[in-house]
Amino acid sequence: MTWKFSRQVWLYLASAFTFGLSQAFAALFLNFYLRALGLGAEWQGLLNALPALTLAGLSLPAVALARRISNARTIQLGSVLSVAGALVLATAGGPAGAIAGALVQGAGAAMLMVAGSPFMANHSDEKSRVTLFSVQSALMTGAGFLGNLFGGRVPELYAAATATEPDGLGALRAALLVSAGFQLAGLVPVLFLRPSGKPRPEGRSFAIRDKLTMGRLVAPNVLVGLGAGATIPFLNVFIEGKFRVDYASLGTLFAWTSLATAATALLQPLLVRRLGQLTAVLAVQAASLPFLAVLGFAPQLWMVAAALFTRGALMNAAGPVYTAYAMTALPDEDRPMYSAVNVIAWDLGWAASSILSGVVRGALPFGLAFNLLFGWTLLMYAGSVLAIYLGLYRPARRSGHPAARATAPLPEQS
Repeated sequence: MTWKFSRQVWLYLASAFTFGLSQAFAALFLNFYLRALGLGAEWQGLLNALPALTLAGLSLPAVALARRISNARTIQLGSVLSVAGALVLATAGGPAGAIAGALVQGAGAAMLMVAGSPFMANHSDEKSRVTLFSVQSALMTGAGFLGNLFGGRVPELYAAATATEPDGLGALRAALLVSAGFQLAGLVPVLFLRPSGKPRPEGRSFAIRDKLTMGRLVAPNVLVGLGAGATIPFLNVFIEGKFRVDYASLGTLFAWTSLATAATALLQPLLVRRLGQLTAVLAVQAASLPFLAVLGFAPQLWMVAAALFTRGALMNAAGPVYTAYAMTALPDEDRPMYSAVNVIAWDLGWAASSILSGVVRGALPFGLAFNLLFGWTLLMYAGSVLAIYLGLYRPARRSGHPAARATAPLPEQS
């Protein structure tokens, strides 16, 4: 495990940290902000789905853009759009402004998602790649710890300074403006990113060389997106509504969840050396399923909190290893396309289930609605684990692929 990264990588990681701070603020307060604007559960479902739908719609154009202007320039453009979208959303006066902000943010996110992983892959080698992807994930989730911990206090501080209520529109708008400020700070290191200098891939922009591997890598994430969109964007609403938790306590709860995820992400390279890449992914994702069930159905807050910490750490920490494996298993020219196809598949599932979740929560009593939604999430996550086992792990084990073995070096590029 090596932490010897290039200056370009450290600049990218610095921007990822500030982006993680921003995401924490936005995720904590978005649904409450929309509620303060007078938008109900159905609107909340739509607004949580819109960035994902935009991501899905613009990911393929973002691939063509990245291949034409480089991953570094695409990241820079995506960062500018993300800041603009955050500002529009934070100053929205109603549904139109909120929709515009979500769409612009989605456009920026499409560029960041498509270009980010290939950028890191181009500035790393097989020895450092798993560590790099784990560090990037840990930094974002560690930033989430700070963002949630201190972000939960922003509405209180605003309310105390202005003699208003912490759940009022002004206090929640202030929190989203702080979120936009963090994104603006993240622009500084991004401006110093430079293209890797590698030759541009020949052929059609959307060509896929290894279609079979691409399909096997994307399929599990389709199921995760379908499951996650139904409940994960609304965990703040679920916990606040079920246990009457205030914003500061809610921020602290999500902060410690982010810290647990960051710590687990940093341990993933060690687990990979002991189990192999795919075995490590299977182990931690399968272990997260019982905690997801406790999170959705436990009657006590302390049980839900413990499950929230553990489930988030296990499920999310596997992501960097899975992405690093995909970046290594695919040829160079397929990497941006994988990022795009993966984003499209995952976000279409996320968007569809987010919209459906809003409809279900608007039509059914609070408790029954979330019971159904958590049952759906659990089913989809279990299907994802099965898809990884059948589509990736078993073929790798039959062929003697090193990703399925303990103490495995990273496989050679295709």
